[in-house]
Amino acid sequence: MVELQSGKYKTEWSVFMTYTLAKDFFVEDFIGDREDVLRSIELLQMELDNFVNQHTDEDLQEAAPEVQNEVGYLLYTLGKSFYIIEDYATAAQYFETGLAFNLNTEDEFVIEMVKGYGLSLLNSGQGKEGIVLEAVYDDFSKYADFCMIMGLVYFEQNQFEQAVIEFAKATNERPDAIEGSNAFLSYYYAGQCREKQHRMDEAKEFYRKAGHYEPAKERLERIG
Repeated sequence: MVELQSGKYKTEWSVFMTYTLAKDFFVEDFIGDREDVLRSIELLQMELDNFVNQHTDEDLQEAAPEVQNEVGYLLYTLGKSFYIIEDYATAAQYFETGLAFNLNTEDEFVIEMVKGYGLSLLNSGQGKEGIVLEAVYDDFSKYADFCMIMGLVYFEQNQFEQAVIEFAKATNERPDAIEGSNAFLSYYYAGQCREKQHRMDEAKEFYRKAGHYEPAKERLERIG
């Protein structure tokens, strides 16, 4: 992964799509209120500091697989916690740091961390930075969530054709963690791409495929 540039940017996503994507992506993993999450973050940061201090004599990115896995999981858990309290920029930083380690791409927490990283970038106005996920595309493109996230990243890059390709791929995958990523959400976002290209007939077709999804119905009414 490349170094994450800090700060927020006014992007195509923030202008054209004005709500938080997959706000509840990690919510089911935690029971409690914001104060509980903040206390958990404090404890996790202490645990991470202690872990790093125990390995000061070695480069963690060159450490044994079990060491890399443990620090990667701690960083994932911290990123997830910041995501839950909607501090998406900080979540992205922890996810990015975690993904710098040599982790098993089949592990559930690694899959969630990759998705969480993309979502955090999009939700913090840094969607263009998500282009770095191309580096792990072959490992995660079998997941509808990932394909949809990549579509949104390409949307940020004004690569609307590539975005539509990714949304189409998402609809061919089985249901994933984000409800609608393999169905109405991806059809809706594909419709938005076609609107940006002023291809209104195709936009309408995608919005119709989105079915009951209210934002798609609203776009259909608006463009006639």
